[in-house]
Parts: sequence; C-alpha cells; structure tokens
Amino acid sequence: MVKLFFLFFLIFLTACGRPKQQNPTANLFVPELVFTSHKSLEKFLDSLVETPGITYAKTEPQCSADTFPLGNNNFRIVKTLGSIVQSYHYFDWEKRSPFENTADSCNSVLQFGSHKWTGHCQLHMECPQKAEFTFHQSKFIYRLGVHMNNCSGRMCRVIYYPVFAINGQDTSLQVFTNAEDVTGLRYGDFNQDKCLDFLVVGNGFSREDLKKLTHRWEMQAGLDCSDDQCYKITALTFKNGKWTALKDRNGKLFYFLLRLNKALNPDAGFELLDAYWVE
Repeated sequence: MVKLFFLFFLIFLTACGRPKQQNPTANLFVPELVFTSHKSLEKFLDSLVETPGITYAKTEPQCSADTFPLGNNNFRIVKTLGSIVQSYHYFDWEKRSPFENTADSCNSVLQFGSHKWTGHCQLHMECPQKAEFTFHQSKFIYRLGVHMNNCSGRMCRVIYYPVFAINGQDTSLQVFTNAEDVTGLRYGDFNQDKCLDFLVVGNGFSREDLKKLTHRWEMQAGLDCSDDQCYKITALTFKNGKWTALKDRNGKLFYFLLRLNKALNPDAGFELLDAYWVE
C-alpha cells in the first residue's frame, strides 16, 4: 500500500514538473471570419445585399438639357433627370460650346427640392438603371456622378453616388464616395429591421486597422495594402428619416476588411482579413 502511494506521488511530481507548451495564440482574440465561401467579391456582395421587398419604379426618368445666357458671355446648362436637376455654370464661354458637357472651370450643382449638393468640377450626372425605388415607408432616388473624359489625376478615379432618401415629407441627401470603385452602389436590409442599409466602401486601411490586423495575425505585420487592392466596408442605414452608421445594440460598428487577390478586379477572388458583421 505504501509503495503504491509513493508511485502515485512520483507520477504527480513528474506531471507537475513538465513545462507547459506555449500556445502563441493563447492570449490572442481571433474572431471567427464569415463569408469565406465566396470565391469572388462580386458574388459575396450579391449574397450580402440580397433583400426581398424592394420595389423599383416602372419607368426610367427622362433626361433633357437646356441652355440659357447669364450675361458677360457666360452660359448655364441645366440638365433635368426626372425630378432631379443639375446645373453647369461655365466661366470661360469663348472656349466652350454651350452644349458641351465638359469643362475644367465649372460649378456643378445637383438639386432635388430644397436639397442642393455642390459637386466637383468635371462631374457629370448619369441615370443608372433602377435608380428609383421604395422599401417599406421610404423612397430612394440616386444618381451616378462620373468625371469627364478630359479629367486627369487621382480624383478622376472617384465615383460619386448622391442618394436622396424620402420619408413622408422629409428628404435627406447622402453622397457615397467610392475611390477605385469596384463595388458600385450596394444596398439591402442587412439586419432585417425593415430599414434600408447602404454599404460604405473605403479604400486602403487606417493605422488602427493595420494594428488590429497585426495583432490578429502575425503574418499581417508587413501587409501591403494599396488603395486599389485593400478595402474597409461599413454601412449607413436610413432610419427614422436620418442617416446613421450601422452598429450592433452595444454601439459597435459593423465592418469587414478585405484584400483583393488582383487589384481592381472583384472577380479574381479576395481574402477576408477581419470582420464583424450582422449574424
């Protein structure tokens, strides 16, 4: 009996004296990544924004343009896109044609009712398909803002999506700006609260995002994230007549960080580096 006791005691000391194996991720919080089954960003976004109940206008808005003089050899071009009006005011009339929708010295104003948005020079508004739709109690009208052919420089790679949200008698304007645009305007009811949400696409990562990735995966310490390959996507929701960031009940922002396998090509696949999204 005594021998048996000493045998168990020896086994206990041997087990306690063994050094513990170090787990490099023991103190590292690694949230489970989601949506990794999609082979392309395009298909992933298609599945993300899929929302029944959106009703699109049956007729596309009519587009017309008129010109009239303002004095001092200056002219204004007024372009009407359904219920939205855009005005171009050219300062250098002698070098321009009154019907030419391009100028590097212009003021561009987009107006819907009492709401005005002063656009950038060389910006031209287009009517995309399915640009007017309703979802539950809210109506949405948006336009596509692109730069002219004679535009050059980094800002010419920015696409603008001014969205007018109408709830009863209230109208609210939100302009979505996509640099190195690979997603287009994407929207859906992500958290199923009967309020429409719109993706906000930001190119490149902030220092805080890079820190988070370094902490999450050691291999990401030297992550190369050019603006045409790495994107942070969050969302804005239109609720109670206002635009607000889409967050969880505790106020934590929904987001995901991704890197395209091939720059500016959403069909070439992507890596999901970090994510916190609606379940």
